[in-house]
Amino acid sequence: MLRKNKCGGDCDSCRRGCGEHCSPNVKPRTEYGSDLEEIMKLGDYLSERYNARSLVDEISRVYDPNYLAFFGISGATESYLTHFNDSLGLHIAREDIRKMAEKIVERGDITF
Repeated sequence: MLRKNKCGGDCDSCRRGCGEHCSPNVKPRTEYGSDLEEIMKLGDYLSERYNARSLVDEISRVYDPNYLAFFGISGATESYLTHFNDSLGLHIAREDIRKMAEKIVERGDITF
């Protein structure tokens, strides 16, 4: 359970003086509730296997051209990341996966 603190649960970088009230077990989370450690695990997993270009090439190869035409490369990347999220047993919110997919396509970079 996340505690309500002035720092929003990110006690390691807190500069608002609530560190003495924070629990050491509170993990930093995104605005959608995803654990940042799990996002980093997914990023590390992808970085070991792909660069942004090879990931997009893989997605283009795997998905049907009609699927790509309908959802676009961002939507297909989101679907692909969701597959990795599920297969690795992570619990990353759909909105965070959508943001990650957009950044991969826009910036051409897997680091989050």
